[in-house]
Amino acid sequence: MSKLWEEYLVQEDLIGHSPAIFQIRRSIPILAKGDQPVLITGEPGTEKLLIAKLVIDNSARKKAPVFITDAAKLNKTFDQEIQSLLQQQEHSSEEGLRGTLIVQNLEYLDRESQARLMSFAQGGYLQLQAHAEPIAAEFRIISTATGKLQEYAKEGIFNSELYLTLSAMTVKLPSLRERKQDIVAFFEFYLDYFCRKIGRTVPPMPFEIFHQILKYSWPGNVKEMENAVRSVVVSSPEGMLLMEALPFVDEAEKFQRVELQSLNRAVAQLEKEMIERALRRFAGNQSRAAQVLHLSEPNLRFKMKKLGIRKEEFIMGNE
Repeated sequence: MSKLWEEYLVQEDLIGHSPAIFQIRRSIPILAKGDQPVLITGEPGTEKLLIAKLVIDNSARKKAPVFITDAAKLNKTFDQEIQSLLQQQEHSSEEGLRGTLIVQNLEYLDRESQARLMSFAQGGYLQLQAHAEPIAAEFRIISTATGKLQEYAKEGIFNSELYLTLSAMTVKLPSLRERKQDIVAFFEFYLDYFCRKIGRTVPPMPFEIFHQILKYSWPGNVKEMENAVRSVVVSSPEGMLLMEALPFVDEAEKFQRVELQSLNRAVAQLEKEMIERALRRFAGNQSRAAQVLHLSEPNLRFKMKKLGIRKEEFIMGNE
């Protein structure tokens, strides 16, 4: 991966085998063939920039300069931001600019910047200064945005003509909760990546972590997954993964939610929680669960029957 992309991405290719990702993977060569603008939509953290990279890597422009900017930067100083991007590329010149311009978070582009981008998208030139000669710019524009952009265009918040121009070809990236079958693949990818980065052997994934990551809704999508796995790796002893190191698992909350009740009932509730945690960690292996709980195996089986715990619920693959 080039230094340009290393600044933004960990992945080099799409991860997962869900139907939505399979369809996007099939569409990449089609998107790459043309020069029409591409709009990539999805929730924050869905790695929309990766799709832009894959489209460029499979296109005739793969060796041409790539300029990556953000709507917020363009809003501040459109001219200076474009000039700054051009100066970063040794192959660029004022005689004629070629390549790909990626604009992230398009929905935040203000009215003035929308107008400037429109003249570029439709006219093929950049007017970097008020009285300067326009610069010919043969660029393909790839934009990223959330799903709200279409609503903004309908409501007049975003220039509808610019929206129609930039969305000539559109890709929608699903959220992580919409493709649960890809969650484990993402966890394993980042686990391998971060372990190699710090020189550790990749440990096996405990069933309790498997259970938690499938149960969680991942509001921050792939980016949250990346951060969560990094946290687990650096916070766990070498050769292990601690469920408690998952950022979204707050053990203290469980005790805060315990209602005032009879002590016997509260003890039974805690006992059930501890047994279930042990079974999750060892994927239903009663012998190992009993060992970590300092119980005999017959005693553990007795308690499981009493508390209504079935070992089948904790065997990998039954989730």
